[in-house]
Amino acid sequence: MLGMKGARHGARLWVQFLDSPFSGLAPWVWMAMLAGPGRFEVAVSGALAVSALVLTMCWQRGIPVHAIEFLGVSYFVVLAIIGLHASSATKAWLELWSGDITNALLALYATVTLVLRRPYTMVYARHKVSPERWGTSLFVRVHLVVTGVWAGAFGFAATVGFIGDAAVHDTDNFWTGWVLQLAALLFAVAFNDFYPDYARARAHGHPEVPSWVRLVEWVPPFLLGTAVAGWVLGAVLDAGCLALVLAALACGALMRRPAAPRSVAADRITASG
Repeated sequence: MLGMKGARHGARLWVQFLDSPFSGLAPWVWMAMLAGPGRFEVAVSGALAVSALVLTMCWQRGIPVHAIEFLGVSYFVVLAIIGLHASSATKAWLELWSGDITNALLALYATVTLVLRRPYTMVYARHKVSPERWGTSLFVRVHLVVTGVWAGAFGFAATVGFIGDAAVHDTDNFWTGWVLQLAALLFAVAFNDFYPDYARARAHGHPEVPSWVRLVEWVPPFLLGTAVAGWVLGAVLDAGCLALVLAALACGALMRRPAAPRSVAADRITASG
């Protein structure tokens, strides 16, 4: 019985994933984070496999397939073909820069959808709301903001990755290659979850609005994970690891402090003042 419930719960989570912006982003993120010296083939083949799986499952479940999924398959197929026939020098270049290029392409794609006023996240959100809401100013504005944050996150990841490659000369630098890029991604995920609820509450005059703390709930465990990984890998000094742990504990304590609910009226007074 428990097994059946677990299977049904897993199936629901999988459908939610397929119906969310993360399904289109997942293979790109895999490629951007994993690409590096000696890992180009693993990064490309894994990204292509995830792309193919998402496409197949979407078709089977009748979920619309979006432009970024098709672009992803095309992009990873091209990279795979180049990798198969490339010289050792070309492959070394791809190992160095393909992660940054992937992040930059994601930022560019999100920016283009903003310019066209068809923000990337909006096409996924349409699966969850009635068609009469698709053209409302609130719906469009929310997803312009959310997609803008995604564009900024991928642009930031591409920038710090470029700094790691070009200035630090270390594709696998602990900070530029992993920590900062992952932090940008987690912030975008949190914002994607938080902002639509916040904007709707403000627009509809709900007595309480979601707390901005939701945007940083991921920070304490992320800091702890960074401290542990930095210590295990020898990438962070012991004092730095201790500082990260203390910062995580302090952030967690601050978030657990009870706070008076923020009302819409109070937010408007604060904004106008």
